[in-house]
This record gives sequence, structure tokens and C-alpha cells, in this order.
Amino acid sequence: MNVAGVVKDWLLIAFSWSVIKDTVTPINLIGYGLAFLGVAYYNHSKLQALKASETQKKAQQSDEEAGRLLEQRDGEGTGRKSDSQN
Repeated sequence: MNVAGVVKDWLLIAFSWSVIKDTVTPINLIGYGLAFLGVAYYNHSKLQALKASETQKKAQQSDEEAGRLLEQRDGEGTGRKSDSQN
């Protein structure tokens, strides 16, 4: 919601500059640029965290599946040994 608020502010500033012809000083432009960089960094960080979380979930699912397959293989192996011993 905070990011959406910043974007709304940008739209209001763009509107006031283009339609109302409000003046925009170099200091204002620097501030807008910093705000844009902050939003871009925030989105980048969120995306990286999401990707890391998905990768971790996939690795965990893969490990669980490998464990089940090993248990099945071990269970079949012990069954064969007992059959051959009889």
C-alpha cells in the first residue's frame, strides 16, 4: 500500500506539472528520482525474496520426494532379501 501511495503521488505531480503547469525545481526532480529508486529497490528486494522462497520450497519438496523414493527402494530391497533367504 505504501508503494501504491508513492505511485499515486507521482501521478498527481505529473498531472499538476502537465495540466496546471506547476513549476518543478531541480530539487523536486532529485527527490522524485530518489523516490523512484527506492520503489525500484523495494520491488527488486521483494522479487529476490520471493524467488529464494520458491527455490527453497522446491528443494525441500525434492528432498522429501527423494526420501520417499529411498524408503520405497529400501523396503523393496528388504523384501527381496527375506524372499531369497526362505
